[in-house]
Amino acid sequence: MKPTRSLTLRSKINLLVLLNILFVLILVLSALSYITIDRKYKETGERAIFLARTIAGLPQVVQALQESNPSSVIQPLAEDLRIKTKAEFIVVTNMDLIRFSHPNPMKIGLPLDGEDVDLDQQVLHGQEVQSTSGGSLGLSIRGKTPIFDTNHHQIGVVSVGFLVQDIWKDIYSILLKIVISGIIALLFGLFGAYLLSGHIKKQIFNMEPNEIAFITQEQAAILNSIREGIIAINSDGKITTCNREAKKILEMENTDVNGRDINSILPTSRLLEVLEEGNLHQDEPMIIGNTLVITNRVPVRAKGKVIGAVATFRDKLQLDQIDQRLADIGQYADSLRSQRHEFMNKLHLISGLITMKEYEMVNELIEEINEEQQYLLSFFLSKIHDSAVIGVLIGKLHRAKELGIQLIVDSESVLPDPCPHRDIVITLLGNAIENSLEAMVGAPSKGGPATIIVRFEDVRDLLTISVQDTGPGIDPLLGEDVFKDGVSTKGSGRGFGLALLARLITNVGGKLSINSSSLGSTLVASLPKKGGTVHE
Repeated sequence: MKPTRSLTLRSKINLLVLLNILFVLILVLSALSYITIDRKYKETGERAIFLARTIAGLPQVVQALQESNPSSVIQPLAEDLRIKTKAEFIVVTNMDLIRFSHPNPMKIGLPLDGEDVDLDQQVLHGQEVQSTSGGSLGLSIRGKTPIFDTNHHQIGVVSVGFLVQDIWKDIYSILLKIVISGIIALLFGLFGAYLLSGHIKKQIFNMEPNEIAFITQEQAAILNSIREGIIAINSDGKITTCNREAKKILEMENTDVNGRDINSILPTSRLLEVLEEGNLHQDEPMIIGNTLVITNRVPVRAKGKVIGAVATFRDKLQLDQIDQRLADIGQYADSLRSQRHEFMNKLHLISGLITMKEYEMVNELIEEINEEQQYLLSFFLSKIHDSAVIGVLIGKLHRAKELGIQLIVDSESVLPDPCPHRDIVITLLGNAIENSLEAMVGAPSKGGPATIIVRFEDVRDLLTISVQDTGPGIDPLLGEDVFKDGVSTKGSGRGFGLALLARLITNVGGKLSINSSSLGSTLVASLPKKGGTVHE
């Protein structure tokens, strides 16, 4: 069984407009028809009365009624007026209702007959009467008026009639014109509906409502499945789209932000700037809440005009994890190559010593190598219990060694177990040590080896972490601005690491400071172990 095919959107629009126009036309035509018929009947009645009055006032008629043969004068006169006025009949009678004029000469001299005897009596008593009644010539609209002599004594009656069927001929002619006008209006309406439906279909890319609904649901599913946050605004700066990942980063997962001003939700989005300038922003860092993201901003154009803007952003930590995995593979290979060369050199040394039978020196060398590795492992395991922190430090030790920089963890350092604010500590160590390594690579020597010292201090309810280096220091003009978004001496697209770190530490009630001079820099972070706020 074939499924029933539903009407297309264009057909529905055309049908709806057709029914609306048809309904309005029926109402208008009905009203016009009623008004036309009513007016035509009233006009015909008034014409009959007016013509009867005119005839009753003619001196010839008044004088003829007082003579012995009134019809000889009245009949020709009445017939001439009847033909000119297109009346159906003009009948003049005396007080006995004997006819002296009639379209049918055979009825002259005979009394009136008809259905309006009572009305005739009213006219005989000097009253004007208008009626619709049947007579010898058929149903007609009649006007009757008395005839008075010069002494104002009633001497007769004038009756003028117009056949109803003749009136309807005129009405039909008028109604036909009205109907033709209505049909023309209907055709124009249909043509307008055709153009309107075509314009609407063009604007929605010739799609049907069910197709649009499917695409809308599909796009909503796609937007919510993407791992990137997406926010779109219209030309007024109002949010039109905000997917699940964007709400998660904004920490507004249970809030409907559609229709709200972008500045009230994300003041640093710079989407309004994209609207005004129409420029594309690619791979720019930005801090949203407590998250450092990489964002792209794209203007939305239609017919060469910017009608909106879209921003996509991804948590930089996730991107860094991917980059770090790739970098770790390379570093792992480089580290193995470096360790291989170092190990081969030591093996060659041991082989030479064995050849020279210097067995005591061989034993001392092996014990020295073993003690170095054991000391490093035992120190970390006794002082720093968190495996993730140990992993970061060991990784940075190898990195510093490759760059020819000495990385030292203060022997008095103690990190409580479990590590408070573990994620912040890991972020702090990775960011601060990497900044120090970058600052000292290629920097002029100050007479001593390039050194980085890391300290952990566990004092009561406070954990203090410091990273000290012997690099060139930070420009003193920056001051506290070094913790602001995008402030850096390393070029554009940098300066977000310390800003994000300062925000994270402040959120947990901690404090972050930096001391810098020509002898180096020291970054100090104070974190409360159990909550609260670090005081000056």
